Order: sequence, then C-alpha cells, then structure tokens
Amino acid sequence: MTDFLSLLRNARDRRESLFGRKETDCFRLFNAGRDGFDGFTLDLYGEYLLAQIFYDEAWEHERPIRAALEEFAAKLGTDIRGLLLKDRRKAPDPGDPARHESMPVAGNPPPREYSVVQNGTRCIVNLVSGQNTGLFLDMREVRERLQQYCPDMHHVLNLFSYTGIFSVHALRHGARSAVNVDLSRPALARARNNYEANGLSVDERDFICGDSFKWIKAFTRKGRRFSMVFFDPPTFSRNRGSVFSVKKHYPGYLETLGRIAEGGYALTAINAEFLPEEEYVRYHPRSWENVFLAHESQDFLPGASPYLKTGLWRVHS
Repeated sequence: MTDFLSLLRNARDRRESLFGRKETDCFRLFNAGRDGFDGFTLDLYGEYLLAQIFYDEAWEHERPIRAALEEFAAKLGTDIRGLLLKDRRKAPDPGDPARHESMPVAGNPPPREYSVVQNGTRCIVNLVSGQNTGLFLDMREVRERLQQYCPDMHHVLNLFSYTGIFSVHALRHGARSAVNVDLSRPALARARNNYEANGLSVDERDFICGDSFKWIKAFTRKGRRFSMVFFDPPTFSRNRGSVFSVKKHYPGYLETLGRIAEGGYALTAINAEFLPEEEYVRYHPRSWENVFLAHESQDFLPGASPYLKTGLWRVHS
C-alpha cells in the first residue's frame, strides 16, 4: 500500500527553500510521478492547499490521499486555512460547469477571487471553479529571469495572454506599455483585475478579445512594432475552422513575429513533453539570437525530458 504521508513529507523537504519567501507564496508541493505517485498534484497558494487528481487509477486512492493530506496540512509548518481537492479526470459531460469544482476537504474554502504573490507580482486566482486557477506556477523561474530585461521591453505584445501575468510582471519591472490578446473575455477580465491588484492603470485598448494568430497578421499589415512579444500558443487548437498545430505551424508564425519584433525580444514557449528541445530551437529563424533557454520551475522537478521549453530570443532579420 502506498504511504502517501511519507511521499508528501519527502516532497515538502525537497522544497524547503521555497517556504517563508515574501516575494512568492505559491508553488508546487507534489508533482505526480516525479514525486512518487502519478496522476496526483498538490499546490500551495498562500494559505490554501489545492490537490488535483487526473486519472481513474489515482482516484481509486482518494480516501487514503484525503486522510494523508489532512495530517500533512496540520504539520506543514505554515498556516493553512483550507484544503481543496479537484477532480481533473475527463467528465462525461464536458458542458457541465461544475465538472472542475473543487471539493473542500478541511478548513474553510477560499473566496473565488483570492490573492497570491509570485516574484513580487500579485495575482488573483480562483481555486474553487474552473480547470485552471489563473496562474501557471511552472513559469515562475522564467518570469524571474526576465526581470533584468524588462526595462528594454518598452512596448509589449502578450499573445494568448490568459490572465495577463507576463504583462503585469513586465510592467512592474520597467516595461512602458503592454497589449494583451486572448480569445476569452473572462480571461481578459481577470487580466484587468490583476492590473488593478498591482496598482497598474487599466486602458481598455490594451485588452483585445480575438484570435492571436489573426492579430499577428493584423499588426504586421498595420506596421505595428513591439520591443517584446510573448508567444505561448496551445500545442493544438481549433477555432472557427482554422487549425493550429505546433509541429506544422509554429515556425511560420515565428517568421511573421520577426516583422513586428525586429530589433527587440521574443519569449517563445512550447508545453509538450513529446517535442524535444532541439526541435523547439530549430523552429526559430537562424538570424534570431538565443539569450536563454528555460524549463519548468524546480518545484516541478524537471526530468531528463522537461515538458516546458521556453526561450528568450533577440529578434534579427
């Protein structure tokens, strides 16, 4: 029988250095198979713990997992106000709005808009409903490495911007302006909330609801130029008949991005374990200069084949 409490304690010991930091109060505490049990993750968000179970095989252990989590939370070494469990298995009815509603395990549930801090940037997360919380924890170290370059990022274009954290982080560290493009109106509303939570002014013109691929072409036609472009598209997407695949379309869009970021920077990312880093690098134009390559943060315990490939590039024609 799996000793979940021991696995949790060992995982916590590996991340001892992350506790007690004023600039960051959210990170991964247990990362599935890399910490000893596939299909289960545990994240710390301020004073709350969010556990997630992804597979039927892991869900069979729900009761011992719950019991271990309650004991673990009581002796974590930091104040915990609530413990939540989210069922991330595929729902039989994908249209059910409650399919990813978190279940309270212990303590009190957080408000649906709960504030955490990562790298000194405040982010409003939702730990109760929805598939994602509003903050991708695995990008923490990438954002940290970007800080020194932010003063050179005068005008930022954040494609597939989600809740706008890359824009907020850049603006807090020296960027002058940022344009956020995303298909989701709710995500853009959350981005505005993140601006306000960090004391940044909100200009509605900086939040564009639309297809990022189409806006790349629109900015090119208009001759718009940006000193920094964030490009982190989904590995595969379909929108109104148009299809995007990383393997087929990523290099072509990078060529187009080069026209609107000439002389500036591009931060590009691919979230796909099946795609090797060498191939990700080859997707970029030969004239582009790599500044750094990065992967998921250390609390995710990157293996020999990290799933996240991220790079900062200096864009040259």
